[in-house]
Amino acid sequence: MHRRCLSLVLSLALFLVLGANAAAAPRDAAANKKIDEAINVHYLATDFDKAESVLTGTITACGDKCSPAVIAKAWMYVGIVRGSGKGDQAGAADAFRQAAAADPGVKLDDALATAETKKAFDDIVGGSGATTKPPKPGKPPPSEDVAGDMDCQPRPKEVETRRSIPISCTTEEEAVRAEIRYREFGGDNWKTIKMTKRGDVFQGEIPCAATGLAGALRYFVRAQDAAGDVVDSYGSRSKPVEVSIVSSTDEEPPAFPDKDPPQRCAEAVECPPDFPGCKAGGGTKPWGASCGASSECESGLSCINGTCETAQSCDIDADCPSGTKCVSGKCDRGGGASGPWKQNWLGFHVAHDLAIVGGTDVCSQASQDKEGFACYYKGTEDQYFFDPQPGVANKISTGIASATTRVLLSFDRVLTPNIMLGARAGFAFGGGPAAGPQKDVKFLPFHGELRGSYWLGNQPFSKPGLRPYVHVGGGVAQVDAKLPVTIRDCATAPSPDGCKIGNSQGDPLELDAYKKLGQGFVAVGGGALYALSANGGIQLNLNVMFMLPTSGQVIEPSLGYVFGL
Repeated sequence: MHRRCLSLVLSLALFLVLGANAAAAPRDAAANKKIDEAINVHYLATDFDKAESVLTGTITACGDKCSPAVIAKAWMYVGIVRGSGKGDQAGAADAFRQAAAADPGVKLDDALATAETKKAFDDIVGGSGATTKPPKPGKPPPSEDVAGDMDCQPRPKEVETRRSIPISCTTEEEAVRAEIRYREFGGDNWKTIKMTKRGDVFQGEIPCAATGLAGALRYFVRAQDAAGDVVDSYGSRSKPVEVSIVSSTDEEPPAFPDKDPPQRCAEAVECPPDFPGCKAGGGTKPWGASCGASSECESGLSCINGTCETAQSCDIDADCPSGTKCVSGKCDRGGGASGPWKQNWLGFHVAHDLAIVGGTDVCSQASQDKEGFACYYKGTEDQYFFDPQPGVANKISTGIASATTRVLLSFDRVLTPNIMLGARAGFAFGGGPAAGPQKDVKFLPFHGELRGSYWLGNQPFSKPGLRPYVHVGGGVAQVDAKLPVTIRDCATAPSPDGCKIGNSQGDPLELDAYKKLGQGFVAVGGGALYALSANGGIQLNLNVMFMLPTSGQVIEPSLGYVFGL
C-alpha cells in the first residue's frame, strides 16, 4: 500500500515537472524546427547569410519562451555559420559567448566546426572567454535589427500613384496583433497602421495619402504576442520592404486575396502634414512641367519659379525624382534645370545648303569684286578676268541653288524645362576654287555656330514622340553655290572696244559662276526631335541663314541623331 502511494506521488511529481518545463518553454519545438532548417537547408547549401538570418530571427522570436538549452543551441550554430561558413572567427566568438551565457553546458557540433572554430569555442566555453557580463540571454545584441519569417502578400515591385496597398500576413508564432510601419516618399517619420486579424491572417492597408507622389515607399510589418513582445516580422526598420510608386505601370494593382483591388483615389489627395512645402494642387501637370499657378500641378506639387516641383524631404539620392540629388535632407535641382530628363545632349548631323541666288552681269569685273561672284572657265579652276559684253546674257534668274554640304557635331544643355543653349561645329564640302589674281581668297570650310532654342510643350525633353522647337543663333560659315552662266566674251570679238560698249558682239562663252556668301551669319529656324527613346532620337532642323558681310539668304535643312548624357 505504501509502495503504491509512493509510486503515485512520484508519477504526479514527474508529471508536474514535465508540465512545468513544457509551459516554461512553449516555443522549443518551433525553434528546433527553424534551427534544423537553418543548418540542414541553408547552411549546407552555402547560403550563410540566410542561415544566420534564420537563426538570429529564431532567437528573437523565442524571447523568454524557449529553454536556455535551445537558445544556446541556436547561438552555437550562429557561431558555426560565422566561423566555419564565413571565416569570421571574431563573430563566432561573440556568438559562443551568447551561447555560454544562455547555457554553460552547451556542446559544439564538431561535425560542422573547422579547427579554427573549435578553438574559438574552446577558448570561450572551455576557458575563461566569457569574463564580461553578456547581454540578456536569448536576445540578439541591441544594435541588431533582423527581419523575421512572416509571410506577407502581395509583394508588388511597382504601384501606381494614388492607390492604396492592401497587405495580408501570416505567421507561425503565437501572435495576437500586428501592425504596418511605413514611410511615404518624401516623409520624415514612420507611420503606423494597425492590422485586423481575420482567422489566422492579419490584414491592413497603406492609404492613398502615402502614394500621392512618385518615388520609393518603404514599410515593414511587426507581429506581437499577448505580452506585447515582437515575435515575428516582415522586413525591418533598417531593411524595410521597398515599393516604387510610379505614375503608370503594367503591374496589376495590389489586392487582398480573392478580392478586387481598391479603386484608385481621386486626384486631389491631401498632403501629408509633415511634408514640408507640399500643397495639394489637384491639377494634372507633373513634376518639372511649366506652370503659372500651383492649382495646375499634380497633388503634392507646387508651382515654383514657373515649374511644378517641391522641396521634397529625403535621406538618400534614391528618395528623389530622376535628375535631382538629396542635399541636406531635401531633393535639390542644383540650380539647373534637372528633372526627369537628361541635361546634356550630343548629336551628329548632315546639312545641305540651298542658296537664294540671282543677278545680272554676274561675271563682270565689278560683280566679281563687290557682289561675291567668282567666275571660272567651265570645268577648270582658272578664273575669268575679262569684261563680257554688258547687257547681253551674263545673268542668273533669282531662285534656289544647291550649294555646300556640311557634317556637324552638336552639343546642347538644358537650362530650364523648355530652353536649351548649345553649339554646332563641323566642316563644309563643295566650296568653289580659290579666287583673286593670286588665288589668295580661299573657301572657308569651318562651321561654328551658337544657338538658343525654345522647346514647345510640357516636359519636352522627356516626353515620347515628337518634340518641336524654334531657335535663333549665329556664327561663322561660308556658303558657295555653283551655277552655269553664258556670256559674250569681248576678248575674242572682232572689235573688243566696240563689244564693250555694245556696238559689236563677242563669241558666246560658258562659265562656272560661284556665288560666295558669308563668312558670317545670323539664323532663325525651328525643327523637331522624334524621340525613339526617352534619351535619344532623330532630329530634323531647318536654319534660315542671313549671310554677312557678303549678303544673301541660305536655307539649310539638316538631319541627325541626338542622345542625352
